[in-house]
Amino acid sequence: MPDLSELFGEERLSYAELCERLSKAGLEYGDVGQLKAEFTRQMDDVRRSAALERELDRAKVKNRAIVAKILDMDRVTVGEDGAHGIAEQLDDLRRTDPYLFEQSERQPEANAPQQPGGMRFASGLRHTETAADPDDMSDAEYYRAVKKL
Repeated sequence: MPDLSELFGEERLSYAELCERLSKAGLEYGDVGQLKAEFTRQMDDVRRSAALERELDRAKVKNRAIVAKILDMDRVTVGEDGAHGIAEQLDDLRRTDPYLFEQSERQPEANAPQQPGGMRFASGLRHTETAADPDDMSDAEYYRAVKKL
């Protein structure tokens, strides 16, 4: 059987043009169903491949070959509007194996200072703030300030 791209090219054909090209190729009209199924399968593969590449770009994976092999392509459905099921698998994979993806840099908080000395400690004090010396505090002041009672 000739390759479909050789037989039909990249253009849309009317039924008459299809029949004409089939007869020139020496194929019987009964082969149309088989040709259509083969053509549909090839188009689904192309759509699936394109959708996979697009979603891998969107997800910013570190190693495309590894992630592509991890995905279950049997769970991907292909329709006229594209392929579905890849993004969901990538989102699940991002939750379970985040090291496979590039990490986006965290945006600083709007009210956080931009200088290195602006970090907060677990006590809630900023790095640049000084806490009262615990030795100079009474027990009540210490527990209020440090233990937050």
